[in-house]
Amino acid sequence: MTWNIRFGAGRIPWFGDSCGDRVIMTNNEVINHLDALIYFIDTMAVKPDIILLQEIDVSSKRSAYIDQVQYILDNSHFNYGAYASMWQAQFIPSNGLGKVDAGNAILSRWNITDAERIQLPLIEDQEGYVQYFYLRRNILKTKIDVSFTDKDFYAIVTHTTAFATDDTKQKQIDA
Repeated sequence: MTWNIRFGAGRIPWFGDSCGDRVIMTNNEVINHLDALIYFIDTMAVKPDIILLQEIDVSSKRSAYIDQVQYILDNSHFNYGAYASMWQAQFIPSNGLGKVDAGNAILSRWNITDAERIQLPLIEDQEGYVQYFYLRRNILKTKIDVSFTDKDFYAIVTHTTAFATDDTKQKQIDA
């Protein structure tokens, strides 16, 4: 299963999506959204063996500093996880956003024996000061010890750019 969980924001009209003005969620809002996500994965869905997650926070002001990877691991049937940050800054000087650590994750019921973060090309048409605070897109590649084969099994997740006006998206796809 793959899912862009939008940092546990559910349908909150977030300023970054140009659909609202919210920047910071409460602890209860994040927990309620994560619990609904876990309920769907564990009860409504087919209880996947592996899930690929995009836009998951581990220590961000916008999501009440909740480590969403650990929260999902603690409250779902998954036993193992790997995380790769794509947006990490002690302070984002925009709309009170503050500290952000967001990225991609792979959760599995089987042991993840290796994980690698592969850097994707950065958007080249941004000013230097914008690029400094901007996302560092990546591929998270994991090796998973699945029970049904003795061959190497890999799961990968990525979240390529949506807003580049140059050829960055094509470069990221090529990577």
